[in-house]
Amino acid sequence: MSLQIETAQNVGVDYEIASVGERILAQFVDYAVYFVWIMAVVAITSVSDSAKSGISSPWITTGAMMLPIMLYPLLCEYFMDGQTVGKMALKIKVIRLDGSKATLSSYLLRWLLSIVDVSLFSGLVAIFAIVINGKGQRLGDIAAGTAVIKTHPTIRLEHIMTPDLDPNYRPAYPGVVRLSDKDIRTIRKVLATNNEELMETTMHKMEDLLGINSLETASVFLWTIINDYNFYASSEV
Repeated sequence: MSLQIETAQNVGVDYEIASVGERILAQFVDYAVYFVWIMAVVAITSVSDSAKSGISSPWITTGAMMLPIMLYPLLCEYFMDGQTVGKMALKIKVIRLDGSKATLSSYLLRWLLSIVDVSLFSGLVAIFAIVINGKGQRLGDIAAGTAVIKTHPTIRLEHIMTPDLDPNYRPAYPGVVRLSDKDIRTIRKVLATNNEELMETTMHKMEDLLGINSLETASVFLWTIINDYNFYASSEV
C-alpha cells in the first residue's frame, strides 16, 4: 500500500505505508525496551536497598519504572525524527501528510490518543482504523495529520547513482542553479516510480519553474535537469 504525498513543489510522491505487521513488530521491540528498563530499575533499587539496609518507597520505584515508559513514545518520536527504537529497528517512521517532519503538537496528539488506540483496547482500535483508513493511519495519526511510512526506499540502483558526466558535457538549462538539493531528490523519487503521468506532471512543473518549454520526453528531460544540476554543483567545488 502506498501513500501519495504532495510536496512543496506541488508534486505527488508515493511513499510506501508501513504495514500493520511492521507496526505491531515495532511495538513489540518497544515492549522489550520497557522490559529492560523495568529490570534495570528493579536491579538498581535492590542494590540501593541492600546498601542502605532499608526499604525504598514503592511510590518512588513505581514512578521510576512507569514515568519513562509513559513518556518514551512521545520523547523518542520527537527527538529521533519520528522513530522509537522499535520503529528504527523495523525501518519505519512518522511523517506529516505533506511529507514534512511532524511537529511536537502532532507527536503529542498521537501520544495522547494512543490511550484509546492502543492501551484501552489492546491495539484493536488502532488495527481496525489502520485497515479501513486507506492511509495506514490510526486515530492518533488521523487527528495529528500524520502517517507511518517505510524509511527504506524501493529505488533501484540506477535511480540513486548519477552517471559520470562526459568531460565535454554542456548543460542545457542554466536555470537549474535555482533548484535545491531537495528539488533534485524529489525528481529522483519521481523517476524511481516509473509513473509516466507523474513524470509528465513533474516535467511541466519544472518547465514552469525554469521558464522553458522542452520537446524532450519527460524522463529524458528530468535526467537532463539532474545532470545539469550536478554539472553546476561540481563546478562550484
